[in-house]
Amino acid sequence: MKKITIIGLLISFNVFSQDMDISTLKKLKQNLTSEINALNDSLQNIDFQIALLNSKKIKEMAADSSLTSHAKKGAYIKNSPKLTGEIIVKLTEKKQVMLLDYYDGYFGICTDSICGYMSDLWIEKNQKVNEFLKIKEEEQEELKRLENEHKLKIKKAEYVKLEKKYIKKYGQKTYDKLKQGYYWIGMNKEMATISLGSPDYINRSVGSWGVHEQWVYNGIYLYFQNAKLTSYQN
Repeated sequence: MKKITIIGLLISFNVFSQDMDISTLKKLKQNLTSEINALNDSLQNIDFQIALLNSKKIKEMAADSSLTSHAKKGAYIKNSPKLTGEIIVKLTEKKQVMLLDYYDGYFGICTDSICGYMSDLWIEKNQKVNEFLKIKEEEQEELKRLENEHKLKIKKAEYVKLEKKYIKKYGQKTYDKLKQGYYWIGMNKEMATISLGSPDYINRSVGSWGVHEQWVYNGIYLYFQNAKLTSYQN
């Protein structure tokens, strides 16, 4: 009904705006504002009901949790563990909370019929909470270590695959020289990259003779003519 009312007011405004005086327009604006505020209130209420239903499910799953503390007055319960998370509710008084989880500065909490996330700055710390934090932080450190280890394994596997490709392409003897940082006249740009890595910057010029490039490293200058090394300075 509210949507129909707003549409009706907008149609009336479009049809009759030329014949309206200022006071009528102000009244129309006031009516539209009231309708919009009512709709926003309805949306907020729906969001709150959704949060209640989600909280009920979470509380059922966490019914055996015995870790509790108190949240300070003014604390925000959010829908996600991040600074930009939407606020579900603001506590108007100090509340006992059930602590379910912790990650990156935010507790997963439940209080009364609401569950969500709360910055650890709002939570009063006691011995059990500090022990819980220590365990969670150790878990997170271990998880990061495992993730880094996994990334290193992937990189190592990719490097081994790349080495096989270069050995097949240039031969073991030439590849060994490249790995030791050698460079010589006639090598191509890929070989130079294997030997010295990517240059700090490249100066390129194009003319009737082809493409000329100067690769600049720290104290080393390589000069390529049509992708072949023709001279160098060091």
